[in-house]
Amino acid sequence: MKFSMCTAVYGMHDLHDTINRAATIGFDAVELTAALHLPINSSSERRREVKGWIRDAGLECSALHYIFDGSVKLATADRELNAKCTEYLCKVIDVAADVEAKTVIIGSGGATRHLDDGTDRNEATKCMAEVIHKAGEYAAAKDVYLAVEAINRYETNFLNTMQEATEFVQMIDHPHVRTMADTYHINIEESNPVVSVLKYGHALQNLHLADSNRHAPGTGHFDFKAVADALKEVGFDKYCSFEVFGLYPWKLWFDSVEEADRQMKIGIKTAQAAFQQ
Repeated sequence: MKFSMCTAVYGMHDLHDTINRAATIGFDAVELTAALHLPINSSSERRREVKGWIRDAGLECSALHYIFDGSVKLATADRELNAKCTEYLCKVIDVAADVEAKTVIIGSGGATRHLDDGTDRNEATKCMAEVIHKAGEYAAAKDVYLAVEAINRYETNFLNTMQEATEFVQMIDHPHVRTMADTYHINIEESNPVVSVLKYGHALQNLHLADSNRHAPGTGHFDFKAVADALKEVGFDKYCSFEVFGLYPWKLWFDSVEEADRQMKIGIKTAQAAFQQ
């Protein structure tokens, strides 16, 4: 199994140093927190610079996550907003291609993917599927995959479980659009995480690792070994990335780089043991 680290773990700390820290700790890749570290308005020079930092560290860029900056709405049947969101996603895909990331994660709680009161759920779902299918066409031409994430009910009212995400992706019906899961959300939404992984893990493009407390694996009570065994059974061979930036409602990252280092060292040791590496 290959392990990646989300750059949001270190918040707005210097990105170059964050990438080097990931390499020193023993990760295979970094997952760039796009809205914070490489947004769609970033220059081509900045993208080349970040790609160079990743290469020089001996890493890959596994994916982009946290891609939405609040300027677009995905969960809507408004055709004008649909078009704007499609354009935005294509720009994110351009960023991914420029840093040689193979995956763009379509996650996001909050307003971006939340169905507002009074919205026709069926119509909005159809429109979202069309938006992501169009983006999938663009992604395929760039050799990039889109990964639609299942997120718990306290952060969004759309696609909370692995089953829902899988069925939505089946509705989109594009080979470059797959699913994404996160063990923190799995711990909340799946009544039996192992059964869910066995049933729906075949569609996964990426997996986020965070414990039940949303800190690093090994600091809570989630059974990573059981899920790792299930992932092996379904033949999952993509990246597992550490996304532990949602620590408190008022703070998205750790108090110091030293604490982030400590968490990542605990996490990668736990993950390696779970996957018997």
